[in-house]
Amino acid sequence: MGRVLGEEQHVLLVRDPVSGSVITLNYRRPTSQERVAYQMSAFRLEGNERRFCLGETRLKFGLEILTGFGAGDFLVPEDGGPEPLDPGRHPDWKARLTEHAPDLVSYLAQQVFEGLRLATSEEKEWG
Repeated sequence: MGRVLGEEQHVLLVRDPVSGSVITLNYRRPTSQERVAYQMSAFRLEGNERRFCLGETRLKFGLEILTGFGAGDFLVPEDGGPEPLDPGRHPDWKARLTEHAPDLVSYLAQQVFEGLRLATSEEKEWG
């Protein structure tokens, strides 16, 4: 299926290396200004030194475009057992993901901002 132009919400499926399950990350399309800011913030000048900040950049912009996730994809300890993390019940859901799943948020940003790939003539679909 082709890309639906003008669609604002998108989904990225990621195999979580910690749980082994497939996590659904919902995100919005970044603006042109965000794309430029992402590229510009990968390096920072501190004094006369150029500092590589790609990890921080990926996490920051991943959080900005992340709009949600699949039901039950993240669990938090509550009431004596694991309960699904729910943005409706947990307003700090992004802070929790920042602390406990920064790898997945950073991967989202990497794929969205940097992840274009070329298909070879033998590939009809990505597997």
